[in-house]
Amino acid sequence: MLRSITGKNLSNTWEPTLTLVYDGSNGRTSYTYSTDINRDGVNGDLIYVPKDPSEINFVPLTVGSGADMVTYTAKQQSDLFFRYIDQDKYLRGRKGQYAERNGVITPFNGQWDFKFLQDIFTNIGGKRNTIQFSIDIRNFGNLLNRDWGTQRSFGTTSVLVPTNVAQLTPGGTTKPSFRIQTDRNFPIVNTTRDVVGYGSTYEMQFGFRYIFN
Repeated sequence: MLRSITGKNLSNTWEPTLTLVYDGSNGRTSYTYSTDINRDGVNGDLIYVPKDPSEINFVPLTVGSGADMVTYTAKQQSDLFFRYIDQDKYLRGRKGQYAERNGVITPFNGQWDFKFLQDIFTNIGGKRNTIQFSIDIRNFGNLLNRDWGTQRSFGTTSVLVPTNVAQLTPGGTTKPSFRIQTDRNFPIVNTTRDVVGYGSTYEMQFGFRYIFN
C-alpha cells in the first residue's frame, strides 16, 4: 500500500489532529429543611444553624433493620450534627444565623477530554482515498493519574429532618424537634463525597474508517 502513496500524500500522511478540551463547572445551592417547617405550604425553608446544642432538640433515630438495626440517641445525633457543621466551611460560619439562599458553593468538577485523529491518504485507481484512525479519551487526566478527574458530589442540602411539623403552629409554644439526615443508612458525616461510577473514571474509544472518494 505504501507504494501507492505519492510524495505529496506522504507529507500529509503523518500530520495528526490533536484536540484537548477542558470542561469545568460548579454551582450554588441552599441549606434547607427537608419539610415545610414554617407551614406556609412551600418546601425549601432555609435552616437556622444553631450556635450550640442548647438551641436544637433531637429525638432518637433508628436506621437499618434486624441485626443491622442501629439506634442513635439524641445526644449522639447532636454530637454528629455539630461535628458536621464544623467540617463544613459555610455552616460553621453561619452559627446562630439562618442559611442564605444560594449561599453554598457546590464542588468544582473538571475534566480533560482528548482526541487523536490521523488521516492516511492513498491513491487507488487515480483517486484519493482516506484511511482515518481515531482515539477518543474522556477524562484524560484520570488515565494519567487515578487521583485526577475524580468527580465530587454534594451530599445533601437537607441536613435536618423535622419530626413534629404537624404540632407546630405560628406563635405556638411547641418547640421543633429533629433527627439528623441519613445517607445510605448512616448519619451524614461529610458535605461532599467522591462520585463512584463512570463519571470519575476515564473511557477510551478507538475508531477506524475508510473514506471512499
